[in-house]
Amino acid sequence: MKAAILILSDKGARGERVDGSGPALEEWLSGHEVAIVRRAIIPDEAGLIESTLREWADSGSIDLIVTCGGTGVSPRDVTPEATRRVLDREIPGLGEEMRRASAAITPHAILSRAIAGIRKSAMIVNLPGSPKGAIENLAAIWAAIPHGVAKIQGDPADCADSRPAPPIGVPAVSFVATSGTGKTTLLEKVIPLLKERGWRVGVVKHDAHRFDIDHPGKDSHRLTVAGADTMLICSPEKLALIKRHGAAPSIRELLATYCTDVDIVLTEGFKQSDLPKIEVNRRERSETLLCRGEVDDPTLIAVASDRELELDVPCFPIDDAPGIASFIEKRFLNPRHSHGK
Repeated sequence: MKAAILILSDKGARGERVDGSGPALEEWLSGHEVAIVRRAIIPDEAGLIESTLREWADSGSIDLIVTCGGTGVSPRDVTPEATRRVLDREIPGLGEEMRRASAAITPHAILSRAIAGIRKSAMIVNLPGSPKGAIENLAAIWAAIPHGVAKIQGDPADCADSRPAPPIGVPAVSFVATSGTGKTTLLEKVIPLLKERGWRVGVVKHDAHRFDIDHPGKDSHRLTVAGADTMLICSPEKLALIKRHGAAPSIRELLATYCTDVDIVLTEGFKQSDLPKIEVNRRERSETLLCRGEVDDPTLIAVASDRELELDVPCFPIDDAPGIASFIEKRFLNPRHSHGK
């Protein structure tokens, strides 16, 4: 999912106040596999709010727009009015749920006039101005956001059949590269480093071709060949699942179904997903980056390369597994408590 954060603050726009809400929202959303593609701080001017929301929503490149500030009852609090004027349709339940959840924390929550709704293919949500309030309100409605965005954009699945989004608090990072660059080699070094620090690590590998992990002659293979759609083999040490499907599940479905018992998931491949990405690059394999070449992928968070690159994201030596492990830990895991720590 791609999101934009719009901070409404007269003092912030004039440089008289340091904004804490934007960074807090960006960190929270990034931890939930959301790429931040636009950010801005503008004054509490209704016309400017409207024009910014229209521009962002109409661009077609943003799935979710969160505004922060201007939802109360002060004379300059005009965000709900400006938002309502640009919406095609309102979603009353989101504002209602934010007020309900916040009222359990502070009685002042009932003064909030925050609204949410749809313009074109984007969802727009008003949040309060404080970092704490913004995160609390967003967390209160988050379970419905990914599904709502998917439906807005034409997902044909029945609501009752929809699978859950990846569990909150289980981040995933995708290592991407051209074939033969060394994704697996780097992951082999990063995984034990995270394990040594007490983290439970899951891995999902993408294979664009047919593969077999079961062997002819084994009982499990015979049962699969006989027509079993799902075959599970279990021993005292481990289990393996062999499951036939007509189409590959999305990475989000895989995470939600199989990776709920870990602290971090590292995926290999999934270049087209909206997961945060670390690109592995070798000059001899590719002169250009997958995520900073013809396509500027906003989900890129770091690069590991055998050459020096001037980029807008951190760049690590390709063999700096300790540095990459520390980067992942700091960005996705430090606010959490590792298993057994």
